[in-house]
Amino acid sequence: MPVYLDLIWLLNFLFNSLLLLITGILLKRKIRKKLIFFSGFIGSLLVFAPFLPLPSFFLTPWFKIGISTVMVWIAFGFKRFPFFFENLMMFYLCTFTAGGTLIGTHYLLNFHFDIGDERFLTAIYGFGDPISWLFIIIGFPLALYFSKGVFNRFETLKIKTDQLVDVRIDINGKTVDLIGLVDTGNLLYDPISKKPVMIVSLEKTDHLFPPDLLPVFDDANFLAKQKGSLDEWMQKLTVIPFQAVGGKDRLIVAVKPNKVRIQKDGKTIETDRLYLAFVKQRLSSEDLFDCIVHPKLLAEKNKRVS
Repeated sequence: MPVYLDLIWLLNFLFNSLLLLITGILLKRKIRKKLIFFSGFIGSLLVFAPFLPLPSFFLTPWFKIGISTVMVWIAFGFKRFPFFFENLMMFYLCTFTAGGTLIGTHYLLNFHFDIGDERFLTAIYGFGDPISWLFIIIGFPLALYFSKGVFNRFETLKIKTDQLVDVRIDINGKTVDLIGLVDTGNLLYDPISKKPVMIVSLEKTDHLFPPDLLPVFDDANFLAKQKGSLDEWMQKLTVIPFQAVGGKDRLIVAVKPNKVRIQKDGKTIETDRLYLAFVKQRLSSEDLFDCIVHPKLLAEKNKRVS
């Protein structure tokens, strides 16, 4: 059967270049387009190997692995071995994923193929069939869009997971266990005592308070309307000003707990030198955490560590 070597070479060149581009984007490497395309060009030269009078070594997997190593080195450089190895492994992952998708598409659209048929082998190893071109034109842009979003989401999730701690709150003999997120952006303090403030969702903690007290967490002005029914709580409450989203200043009611215990990396921190500001909204859309822990609490001087 005729083989259009120029088209097969072009397809391999585009395939290699796009795989390197995706590798760089996923790993957030500095991308130099000239080096990406030059590296893709080097890899595409393997297409001509079966048609040239070259030693058999040039057709072995070891030589192809060597070429792919050179491609990654050209595209992203060699700053240190872990950096280079990570680039190489991600390139292989992208290559195997794309190759598996391509073979799966062949299987889906051409179920009754003969694995020994020359046309099938040319399509798989030469990427010279229409399905491969369709994969380049449509599949790669879609894969680039979705894979970038998934990896960014995974990276964000990993960062959040690394900052999660176990939190136990004790207020007037009632306790609740929560998951907290240590947020370095939470710099909320009580302006009088200078104690840090932990933000807690009421979704799992409303049972700690009498029903008459719950409205104050939604509107601090509700405190002025109480005539004695909450006297036993007044000594535990304080009003803290803070700047809400949009730059608007508002007041929130915070509670002084009897004790808060924080567990992280096998260590336990107990302290009462803080306030808890309770809010009605859920703090995590993925339900990863229930409260936002002030970073100062992990470095509290008057704490008990076990």
